[in-house]
Amino acid sequence: MSVGTEDFFRYLPVSQRAVRWGLYVTGVGCSHVSPAGHHPARAHPELYQFTWEKGRVLPEFQVIYLTRGAGLFESGPTGRREVTAGHVILLFPDVWHRYRPGRRTGWDSFWVSASGSYLHELLGQGFLSPQSPVLSIGADEAIVEVYRRMLERVRSQPPGNPLLLAADLMEILARILPPLQPEQAEPATQPFTELVDDRMVAEAVRFIWNYSHRRMTVGDVVAEFPASRRSLERRFHRALGRTILDEITRCRIERVKRLLEETDLPMKRVAATVGFSSAQRMTKVFHRLEGISPTAYRNRRRDG
Repeated sequence: MSVGTEDFFRYLPVSQRAVRWGLYVTGVGCSHVSPAGHHPARAHPELYQFTWEKGRVLPEFQVIYLTRGAGLFESGPTGRREVTAGHVILLFPDVWHRYRPGRRTGWDSFWVSASGSYLHELLGQGFLSPQSPVLSIGADEAIVEVYRRMLERVRSQPPGNPLLLAADLMEILARILPPLQPEQAEPATQPFTELVDDRMVAEAVRFIWNYSHRRMTVGDVVAEFPASRRSLERRFHRALGRTILDEITRCRIERVKRLLEETDLPMKRVAATVGFSSAQRMTKVFHRLEGISPTAYRNRRRDG
């Protein structure tokens, strides 16, 4: 069950075809942290780096499987709890979290990062919940074998078929979320701060929160639904009291706030991560809506 003595990871390019598939893998890796070893590895891209003191917010999902050792996990919805070998840790978009191996134990783990409408649908249906991010699976060689298969796929140059990686992730989810588990109450999801009765508007909002970290226009949203732009705009205004563009902007600004509060990413990287065309554009919109610049917001929140 041990991962080995060396870390390995690879972050993957994502094609529009993979996005349209509804489930796409953005990174795969394994980690070996010896007792008193450094965590996380410093070679990861800046978006994925974090410290225990500050924690982290991701724009995507992660599924981490611990195969040896023990440590701590903490998130905004759950507080702090101990985790050990045999636990799966689920990380959710826009949810603050942090984790670390025990200094006396270290740990071994496999992980996969992913996004797509399929995962957001599982979230909306209650199969996944930020309120239940730690699952006790036990030692399962079948899950380890799927992770190893994914690692072999991404070791090749170019990396293997992204749709097969998505299928591998679906197998992992099927093994950790058996269909006969007790029903869970549907969790509150980040996009909705009010009840939305219009199903098309609800689906459009989910689409926006799923893909607005990429370049997105109102036309892109309208194209996903069997309604004219005028009709969908009317439904948005009736259900939410705001326009489609307002919702795209709201999504991006909320993510900007999280990144400003929880990371040290430079403004250019923050803008690119949440879907703004430039840091200047992000600063202009942020100041218009919040009455303060992103830099001042970050300084004020940290001083507070």
